[in-house]
Amino acid sequence: MTQERLDAARAAHQQGDIGRALAAYDEILRDDPAAADVWHLKAMALHQSGELDAAQASIGQAITHGGPRASYLMLEGALCQDRGDAAGAEARFQAAAQARPGWAPPHIELGALHLDQGRAADALQDFQAAVDADARSVRAWNNLGIALQALGRVDEALRAFNYTVSLDAGYPVAHYNLARIHRQRGDAKRALSHAQAAVRTRPQYVEAWLLVGDIHRRNREIPQALAAFASAVRADPNHATARITRAEMVAEAGGYNEALAEYRAISHHVPGNLRAALAANLLLPQVYEGTEHLERVRHQYSEGLERLHESAPRFELPPGALALEEMRWTNFYLAYQGRNDRELQRRYGELHRRVLEPAVPELFAPRARKAGRDRIRVGFASHFFFNCTAGRYFSSWITRLDRARFESFVYYTNEWVADDTRTIAAAAGTFRHLPGRPLGDIARQVIADELDILVYPELGMHPETFALAGLRLAPVQCSGWGHPNTTGLPEMDWFISCKDMEPADAASHYTEKLALLPGLGTRYAVPRADEQGTRADYGIPEGRTAYLVPQSIFKIHPDNDDLIARVLERDPGGVAVMFASHHENLTQAFAARLGRALEARGVDIHERVVFLAPFIPHARYLRLNALCDVMIDTLHWSGGNTSLDALAMGLPIVTCPGELMRGRQSQAMLRLLGVEELVARTPDELVEKVLRVGSDRAWREELSGRILGACGALFERDEPVRALEDFLERAAAGRD
Repeated sequence: MTQERLDAARAAHQQGDIGRALAAYDEILRDDPAAADVWHLKAMALHQSGELDAAQASIGQAITHGGPRASYLMLEGALCQDRGDAAGAEARFQAAAQARPGWAPPHIELGALHLDQGRAADALQDFQAAVDADARSVRAWNNLGIALQALGRVDEALRAFNYTVSLDAGYPVAHYNLARIHRQRGDAKRALSHAQAAVRTRPQYVEAWLLVGDIHRRNREIPQALAAFASAVRADPNHATARITRAEMVAEAGGYNEALAEYRAISHHVPGNLRAALAANLLLPQVYEGTEHLERVRHQYSEGLERLHESAPRFELPPGALALEEMRWTNFYLAYQGRNDRELQRRYGELHRRVLEPAVPELFAPRARKAGRDRIRVGFASHFFFNCTAGRYFSSWITRLDRARFESFVYYTNEWVADDTRTIAAAAGTFRHLPGRPLGDIARQVIADELDILVYPELGMHPETFALAGLRLAPVQCSGWGHPNTTGLPEMDWFISCKDMEPADAASHYTEKLALLPGLGTRYAVPRADEQGTRADYGIPEGRTAYLVPQSIFKIHPDNDDLIARVLERDPGGVAVMFASHHENLTQAFAARLGRALEARGVDIHERVVFLAPFIPHARYLRLNALCDVMIDTLHWSGGNTSLDALAMGLPIVTCPGELMRGRQSQAMLRLLGVEELVARTPDELVEKVLRVGSDRAWREELSGRILGACGALFERDEPVRALEDFLERAAAGRD
């Protein structure tokens, strides 16, 4: 063997010409079959080309002729990993560490292997050994941070990642990891700075571009988010997750048709991708062009569900609990179509179980109640325990729960911590803050806590909690009415709702057993408004009748358009006060639809509809209610939180109850207050009552006084929580 021939072979190898390199190595080995280093080089080239059997044979020859050198054992370990032989890989990496003490790479590979196996404590020891061997190894320090983070030692992880970038300011992976921690801690500015540093150093870093986009998305910086996601796709046009994430953002921003086309294209090219298939078949628009469009989309949705069932055997899921990440989906917008969704949700629930149970059968295993405890162990899992509708509705289920009877566990998956979050955390027996944690880890934590009963207050609003709710994590599992639609999930035993809001045939609307609580079903605090503020502060003209329609535009069914138009046609001095979407495309689509209904009755939307900014601080929003004359409740989906806010300000609401609970909430509130004359029997009667309240100031003031005088029937009531306690006790004991 001459050095010139070996140098030429290595040069070909380094240039990526694997075929020429292999030919050169073979020529050298024919002359010198005991050249161990050449066998090693040949094994490396074969490994790079994916020829695992031949690579294994070559590294075996290297070890035969050169002995168990550390570098040879490292390659043999990598080959074992590629073959799925984790035990073999572990043994080779350990042998490599023994063969060359003080060498960092085998400890790094061992740590990475242990992390993949969920053995974070072992991985931490491995990475510590690596940094002890090479204190300037950026990979070792970065991975040490990852292991610390996996163990929940986030402050130490932060220090490890910061030390990594002190060693190499351009190390992109450490910047990415720093960005993730700062995002989870709510420091968007610092998170964005590190994520952008990662993509500056490595422009093809898809995951970092996705993180940049996600930070912008959370900040409602939509153009910047779309640009970052587009950069991720340009970095790797075949990266399915990047394409899916961009399509999600396009759909969220109102580009339903564009997003649907992209999802279908991804699903066509990667038919085993579950996330793409779910969206390609089940994506729903936020704003419909009209009732015909709604019906057509609903039919397509039903057909899509059946296609998913047909495709179920072909979906390619990652191993074990990682499969849960692919099932992050929620049929949130289905409930706004104004129809009974029981059968459609049931079919989705069957799909959820059919796809996931083979991957994680242990997470569907029956759970038995642990005997011998003095208190019932009840868990509450939510993504929305902050200052929002769900936080206001359901915090009392935790804060007012009898601690002598119940031991409470709270699982909160959102990084945002607000006043309501802190109040809930202080009241909980155990508060687990789990933002960004893999769903498999969360599921295992819930199981380890050995609950008697598990409650999800608002299933259907977030894909992570909806994916978890399809598993069997507790002996008894319940959904609350925070998103008032049946879940359809086979593992969900109960749906907790409000007796006064449900129709007589309510049981036919749910796949779960129905538990009914009195009143509002919760102890709801009296809202407090700003004392200052005039109509001019909101852009509402003085001397006009202000008809408040406060629902988010995706909640406003097309059937409401003509009702609003008829009111404004009949009252030339009236204006409708509504809220824009966070996304201009959605506002424009809704305004175009409503504008057609108004134009048909000779009403100009630009003159007679005031669109307010999509977000107003709650106290200021309450003041707006006090400045309006009447609230027009929407058909099919009535006000819930918005109705309570209006009534707390004495604002009369006119409602026409629907067939489903989500269209009957305002009716129940008005009946509890003793102002049933504001409940219309038909849409025509709703129009007449709205106009009378708007035009008859004396009657309006009388109604307002009666509402304010009777508010004690709605707010600060303990009876619903006492009834919840009785239900939890019965359900945990297996009594219907």
